[in-house]
Amino acid sequence: MGDERYYADNLANWNDRVPIHAGPDGYGIDRYVTDADHLSSIVEFDRRYLPDVAGKSLLHLQCHIGSDTVSWGRLGAHVVGVDFSEPALVVADQLARDMGLQARWILSDVYRSPDVLDEQFDIVYTGVGAICWLPDIRRWAEVVAGFTKPGGTFLMREGHPSMWSLDWERNGARLQIELPYFERPHPESFEEDTTYLGTGTMSNTTIHSWNHGLGEIISSLLAVGFRLDVFEEHRFLEWSALPQMYEEGGVWVLPEEQRDLLPLMYTIKATKVDGQ
Repeated sequence: MGDERYYADNLANWNDRVPIHAGPDGYGIDRYVTDADHLSSIVEFDRRYLPDVAGKSLLHLQCHIGSDTVSWGRLGAHVVGVDFSEPALVVADQLARDMGLQARWILSDVYRSPDVLDEQFDIVYTGVGAICWLPDIRRWAEVVAGFTKPGGTFLMREGHPSMWSLDWERNGARLQIELPYFERPHPESFEEDTTYLGTGTMSNTTIHSWNHGLGEIISSLLAVGFRLDVFEEHRFLEWSALPQMYEEGGVWVLPEEQRDLLPLMYTIKATKVDGQ
């Protein structure tokens, strides 16, 4: 019963975010239509790990309104996006159509997606800020493995679990751990009426999230047949998470005196071992 309530609360909250993120000061989706070379800042960074996606099939889990998905499509991948928010996929589909881009959109949460999508892909991709909404990282890894062709690639960039374990509201500029680092059965629950990008408020304000330690994430991927190729930690975020952070080069960073104290994001690239 708890899982159903957590899911319903999060879905209602993310549905409320869609018009804000699709608005004029949100994800800037108009630019994808007016500028034929425009890519999301996330894909601009992540493409270094996938230098040639042209002609390859790519599945984007938890794709939201599709800005990263269509960016991979613009680089030549045959893209499929999965998300649990129907309003988000309506925006994603219209964006792809306005760009003249072929894309498919699947309405499903991650755990149920194998029931509605029976395919394997050259590349499976996820992030940024996606797995914190999922309660069971091992089940997630099993889904990722099921969608990845033998010899295929999995790529993710995520918020670092050390960063997620900080209590931003209570401690302000202090880097102090107050929240769980490791996965727990029950989530941390919060009330938020604004989102990380765009102007506007949400009526469904209750959200639930789960942290997952790096060991739990990597071990889960290894256990389901992946070989770890790249693991990198980063000193920047795609959004402002702490009051002392400031924008530098299009990303958010800590002041110099704190920058080497805390990893903020990480990248994992892995290969599905043949025969798994």
